[in-house]
Amino acid sequence: MPNEREYTTQHRTPFHDQAGEDVLTRVEAHWHDMRKGSALPNRVDMTPGPLSDSLAHCFTLERVTPSVARFRVAGRAIHQILNLEPRGMPISALFTPMGREMVAPIIYDVCEGPDISEIPLVAPRGLGRSPLRGRMLLLPLKHDGEAVNRIFGAIVIDGRAGRRPLRFEFDSEQSLRSEPVQPVIRTVHEILKYPDVAPVATPPLPTPQIWEPPALQPTSTPTPALRLVVDNT
Repeated sequence: MPNEREYTTQHRTPFHDQAGEDVLTRVEAHWHDMRKGSALPNRVDMTPGPLSDSLAHCFTLERVTPSVARFRVAGRAIHQILNLEPRGMPISALFTPMGREMVAPIIYDVCEGPDISEIPLVAPRGLGRSPLRGRMLLLPLKHDGEAVNRIFGAIVIDGRAGRRPLRFEFDSEQSLRSEPVQPVIRTVHEILKYPDVAPVATPPLPTPQIWEPPALQPTSTPTPALRLVVDNT
């Protein structure tokens, strides 16, 4: 089975800006590293240390309704895109009205699947200015038990945000990534390290069936028993 870093490389469309691509790769790799066995990471597991070079692009969302999530923590890049403090704002604030309709079901799928999603973005910028493209990664997190009600993510763009706030739509020229979270097969080391986490269940082997020959059946009708006939005449 390939490791998670190889799986990520093989099953996603890279962002064409190499610096942005490196951010997305590091963020998702850290999320995978924080998984305990087959479980999802908990919000408190997402320590900032390994992501020191990417924190400006990262954010944490709190799911408040089935299809709405609000910023709890957001890096400097999100401030620059919105041109204001994002804490408490819905993630739909990053999108145009059309984009908001499309991001709502993705928030639902990330938490309910749970799924990993990566959204290609494009921001129209008016006459004489080419569209600004980007990519947003969304990863499910647990919080307060088994509920998946947090989302860890990152956003990268291929240029500077500028003074005016940006609003994104889904980039129809790029692929939208949405895939179920795959179970992780635990090694002996992981079982010893996380004994409280149940391993991935292995389907039971089928019970072997023992063939028995059918009972032999008589090939002819048996001769009826003889009767004694007495004639006294």
